[in-house]
Amino acid sequence: MLDATSRPPATAPAVAVHLGAHPPTARAVRDWCGTHRRTLRRRGLTARTTWSGLRQAVPALDWRSDRSRRRLREYLTAEGPALFSSHAPLGPAFRHTGGPLHPTAAAGVDGVAAALEDVPWTLHLSIGRQAEMLVDAWITAVRHGHLVTFDDFLTTTEDASWVPLVEHVVATVGADRVTVHDVATDPDRRDAAASVLTTALGELLGGPTELGDDATADPVHPSWSRRQTEVALAALPHLRSWDERRMLRTFVDGIDVGGAPAWPLTARQEELLAARDLADRTRIRTLVEVR
Repeated sequence: MLDATSRPPATAPAVAVHLGAHPPTARAVRDWCGTHRRTLRRRGLTARTTWSGLRQAVPALDWRSDRSRRRLREYLTAEGPALFSSHAPLGPAFRHTGGPLHPTAAAGVDGVAAALEDVPWTLHLSIGRQAEMLVDAWITAVRHGHLVTFDDFLTTTEDASWVPLVEHVVATVGADRVTVHDVATDPDRRDAAASVLTTALGELLGGPTELGDDATADPVHPSWSRRQTEVALAALPHLRSWDERRMLRTFVDGIDVGGAPAWPLTARQEELLAARDLADRTRIRTLVEVR
């Protein structure tokens, strides 16, 4: 256990925020809350986990304007203690050109913090393996018409790390109000979705709870098969417009459905990324509580 960084808030928060940098965990939290909405309401809690609700509250997901921040505050505080779970404030894991991890997340974190400036709140961040995130981000780039090989994409991400994001979260929110839920480094650890839910709901209720302990996240599966990525990369050099790229995406989405998942990482690349994950976790544990 850490010392000052592991102490719970002195008073129960009015809002518990979960920023789901690990997509399966974010989906599992959303699905559990959707299934158990009545249970939560009986306990006096509100779940703010739907994409449609957030888009209505914060048009264009603008985290910077005062108007959007006022709307977000109202969305999160209008109906009593609330769990807000979303990946949206973090933005994309990578740009289509690669580069740093979650390059636009600071704006979203700052926007949420400003919206809840005088509200007691806590923040939970779920993080996963960089290997899975890199593969998914590369497939997304190719799927949206960007001609980039995986090795070129990987080369641009050599300095990618969770540490800058966690440092910004801690500096903005305070270490005593932040918990990181780690999916990556211990396969025998309790499901991160259950960890997020029981911890966050327990904070809102003012004591330990088993609510959410049955939540489970599905494994990460690449959105395209190996053959789909091969077809797209072969066709993209011959296309002249974004309309043609959109037509290619529609075509490729319909072929080889259920085929062997795209996984372009070599064993050596996986080892290097696993070492990067481990180094990140070692540093993060000196900053904040990790579960």
